[in-house]
Order: sequence, then C-alpha cells, then structure tokens
Amino acid sequence: MKRLADYRSEDFRGGMITELSVYKGDTYKLELEDGQTFFLNCAIVADYDLHEGGEMDGELLEKLQHADKLRKAKKRALYLLGSRMYCYNELYKKLLPTYGEEASRAAADAMREYGYIDDEDYAEKLAEKLIHGKHYGMQKTRWEMQLRGLDRNLIDDVLAQYTEDEIDEEIMRLLETKYSEKISDPDDRRRTIAALARRGYGYHSVKRCIEKLLREQEDFDPEEFEDQFGG
Repeated sequence: MKRLADYRSEDFRGGMITELSVYKGDTYKLELEDGQTFFLNCAIVADYDLHEGGEMDGELLEKLQHADKLRKAKKRALYLLGSRMYCYNELYKKLLPTYGEEASRAAADAMREYGYIDDEDYAEKLAEKLIHGKHYGMQKTRWEMQLRGLDRNLIDDVLAQYTEDEIDEEIMRLLETKYSEKISDPDDRRRTIAALARRGYGYHSVKRCIEKLLREQEDFDPEEFEDQFGG
C-alpha cells in the first residue's frame, strides 16, 4: 500500500476521482481514473471537499500531504501528552525528527492553544520535583530545566521562589539521612562535599549546613573545621 506521503507532486499525473469510499474506520479510499489509489483520513476528505467526479492535481496533492502530516503530528503529540507533561520546546523537539519543522511547530502550537501544554505550570512542577523530590541543588535544577527547553527568564522566575533557607533544609535532610555518618571524618566529609556538589548545591551552602550539624557535637573545633574544610 503506497502512502500519501510517498507521492511526489512533480511526478504526480493527477486526474479525476472515480472512487471515494470508506475503507476502514475513519479512513477513506480515494482512487483516480488511472488507478492511482490514496488512503485519507475522513477529516481531510471533509476539509478539502473531496468527492467522486472531482479533479486532483499536484497542488491539491501537496495540500493533502501537508494536512495529513499535521494530523499525524497532532495525534502523536496527544499520545505523548497522555503519558506525561511536556513543555512547548520539549514537545516540538520530540516531534521534529518524524514530522518536520512546520508540522511539529503547528502541532505544538495547537497543544498550547488547547491548554494541554503550559510552560509556566510545567516549570513550577518540574522545579518542585527536582528540588524536593530528587534533592537537586539550584545549579543542577537550572541545568535540567534548560535541557527541557524552558525559557531562561521563566526558569529564573520559578527558581527565585525558593529561598536560601529552603535549599538549606534539603541539604540538611540529606546530611541527616544519606550522609549522616560521612561528615565527621575529614576524608568522608570531602567525599560528601563532592557528592552534594554533583547534586548542584553550592559550596558555601554545604559548608554552612555541615558546620551547623557538627556544632551540636561536644568535640567540635571551629578552627580545625575551617582548616579541614578549606577555609
């Protein structure tokens, strides 16, 4: 079965539509007088008023191909959005390799118009997941959000809602659980600092939180801590 997209308008002979009938489900079979056969979605048949006795030329073929690609891009976008949230650019890039720039952009625009994608809501939920769910610091959270294709100004606005105290609470939670036995010994402490840095936490924030925990110990020596921590 030759697909509509397989035809090239410059090689298309055109002709009169001799048959237009339901093929299967919402798909119509369209046949020209020379035997060329096409299978089209019923919405496209209606949108372009296709009917038996009508003429089909290269220009109409291109319009039908464009409409078919856009329909499939929208269908794929809805399928993707049914599994998880996407921001605009992330959805567009997901569609691009298969459907091309024009159809992918139009499909993403349609999803935004329908209210199925909302970058601001997506950014807020993503930041919440990364900071409180995955326990990422600001640096890694920002990087992850940029990877999704979110606007930098939007990222700045969303992350500005998180205070220093809120981030410190996340660090403290990690220090009191995952790294509870890895902050007293200097070598363990250095490894803990490196691990938290990989999570995107700033050096001074980590130092402040570790010092807060160590100060609760009777044998805590502030000067020794500064020397061991690197000042």
